[in-house]
Amino acid sequence: MNFRIKNAHSDEIVAIANKLSLQPETVAILSSRGIKTEEEIKYFLSPGRHHFKDPFLLGGVKETVERLQIAKEMEETVVVYGDYDADGICATAIMYLALTEFGINAVPFVPERATGYGLSIENIDYIMDTYLPSLLITVDCGISGKKEVEYLKDLAVDVIVTDHHELPQELPDCTTVNCKIKSDYGFDGLCGAGVAFKIACALIGERAYKYLDYAALATIADSMPLTDENRDIVFEGVKAIKNGDASKGIRELIAIANVREVNSTALAFTIAPRINAAGRMGDANAALKLLISDDNGLIEQLSVKLNNYNVRRQADSELLYQGARQKLISTAYGKKIIILEDDEWNSGLVGIIASRLVEEFSRPVILFVNNNGNLHGSARSIESINIYDAITACSEHLTEFGGHAQAAGISISYENYPKFKKQLEDYIDKNYDYSCFKPSKTADILIEKPFTIALAKELNRLEPFGTANKKPLFAVQVGQTLVQPIKMGSPHLSIHTDYIDMLYFNALSSENMLSLPFEKQIIFEPNISVFNREESLKGYVKGVEYLIDDSIRTKLCAFKESLVTALNDNDDYLYVSEEMIEKLVNAANEERFGTIFAVYNLDTLKDFDGLKNYDVCLYSPTSKNLVNSVIVGFNGAVPTGYKKIVYLDRPLGKVNYVEQIPETFINRARAAYRYCDLDVSKETFAEIFRRLSIYSGAMARSSVDFALNYDIGYKKMQTVFAMEVFLELGFINFNRGILRFNNKVKSKLSSSRIYYEIEKLKN
Repeated sequence: MNFRIKNAHSDEIVAIANKLSLQPETVAILSSRGIKTEEEIKYFLSPGRHHFKDPFLLGGVKETVERLQIAKEMEETVVVYGDYDADGICATAIMYLALTEFGINAVPFVPERATGYGLSIENIDYIMDTYLPSLLITVDCGISGKKEVEYLKDLAVDVIVTDHHELPQELPDCTTVNCKIKSDYGFDGLCGAGVAFKIACALIGERAYKYLDYAALATIADSMPLTDENRDIVFEGVKAIKNGDASKGIRELIAIANVREVNSTALAFTIAPRINAAGRMGDANAALKLLISDDNGLIEQLSVKLNNYNVRRQADSELLYQGARQKLISTAYGKKIIILEDDEWNSGLVGIIASRLVEEFSRPVILFVNNNGNLHGSARSIESINIYDAITACSEHLTEFGGHAQAAGISISYENYPKFKKQLEDYIDKNYDYSCFKPSKTADILIEKPFTIALAKELNRLEPFGTANKKPLFAVQVGQTLVQPIKMGSPHLSIHTDYIDMLYFNALSSENMLSLPFEKQIIFEPNISVFNREESLKGYVKGVEYLIDDSIRTKLCAFKESLVTALNDNDDYLYVSEEMIEKLVNAANEERFGTIFAVYNLDTLKDFDGLKNYDVCLYSPTSKNLVNSVIVGFNGAVPTGYKKIVYLDRPLGKVNYVEQIPETFINRARAAYRYCDLDVSKETFAEIFRRLSIYSGAMARSSVDFALNYDIGYKKMQTVFAMEVFLELGFINFNRGILRFNNKVKSKLSSSRIYYEIEKLKN
């Protein structure tokens, strides 16, 4: 677990908090995000149009306005050339509507994904044959279109490129507006629609503010940092939507998506996907028409279409994800960067799937679609790797590419694909060590006192939340805690702590783990709900980190799991020497993905130095990215894709059988526990049962929990062993955290598989 803030109550933080009438936690969070002084904090907490920058400070805007003035006077036809994603469509709408209001005969053009990203000769020829423009202005594309710009100029068409993508080595020879080009503007984080909005402001002044909803939506959809002017744009855009001042198309999408609370998160997860779905399904112009139309009937019809596209997109994405994941596991699970291609994939969906695989496997991902020998790919990356720089270093093989540090688009011929793949894999291998790929849970602050509604309300002043301004996350550290479903049959859990009560959605399978009596850090997001005009505070759980050490708690948990393995009959394993185990450890340090090291006695780890930097988890891997892990008390539950399990010591009974894992190795030299120390006599079991019966109704959620909290005069492992046998036979149970006895059950000890296996081992 990482914490961005080590001390939220330092003298400096408290002093600023007192001056600004804020809570120290709020000031500490802002400080950790680079907003440190009183002036910076005041500025940040008062977002809005009063912070908008002068658009004429943006390089190329003055020349753009002058050329558009000529176009108006000469009654020229001006084509606005956009892109098929949400940013490009919003940018096209803003520029087209602003030019029209300015008095220019404007024509909007958005290419479909099938013809490729950016300017293309094919689309230029179509535009010339259809519209005969004398001026073409790009939005959200064109910065890498030097060749296409020259082609347009040869056709006597003037070109203005407006874009926000990374700058190529050679810029197109025309008027260019790109926030990445150094100027007096002072901010390079605008999206394509943000650049279009600033040009609209320069052209028609504050009348352009009616397009703030489009600029805000695009900023969020394109994952731009919600800092500096982007924060002001999104704040004003969200406010306009809340106030009912949004465009008809946005209002209709909000209605059809049943958005109850309009904020940046709602736009990101409900509205932006519907705009993007049109382009992904090959009908980007449906989304464009929705944003520029004033016809209520057409708007409703197009909103339904976009909603249906989104439903289809979700279903198709799931199929593509399953296929891509299987291909990844089969061919690329051991790579630091995952590069895959397929003839059948939908080019409009590979970006979504690449993002999903990045999140799951904590590695950069590039997915290519092969179209008649030409591969078009979408790249997505983890925070620690600049994928644009990596691709640039290998660009000699590419037809074209463009993008950002975390996302890029690539085109390449099939014959050059193997060379590019090898070169990029080598580049990542050379420049990034394995620490870059280690997923970690991060919270802003570890809470050590009760969380208050007042603090939760104050944190809402940090809205809008998004990239570079995430909603703050907190953590509490707890041991024994009450965990139970919120109601009978519910998949959601309620977690009680001394600091805040929490909800953990769709986490019923985690109830037993959460109930175990060892230390854990729970990450949560504070949320205020209102019912019957009464406010209540709940933490929404976002993750759990189990703190594994060599305490008796962890030993007992691993011991219990060791007993449970006795229920497995399969014995199809390779029992090897400790020297062989050492070789497997060394080999795993060379290939850092795909191996689980199972251990049941923590003392065993002290003899394997090669594992000292590995993540140590309890029962099963906490991450799905297939990174090599040490699992204490391994219970057989693993994500699909692991290739190998190495048992560093032998559990009691037989080991867990995991069907989907090809190789299993067991250290024949080490038994995890001295099962000979366990007493299996009927007299001992009868006495333990008698002593346990005194504790009927005791608060406990498991045998381990009971053994830690109650001393019945036997060693804790003997107590856990006996209780696990009684649980299996139905003599006892733990009903919602309470030890109960069932006197109606009659059964022999030998009927217990756990008892039978241990008795057999002793004999």
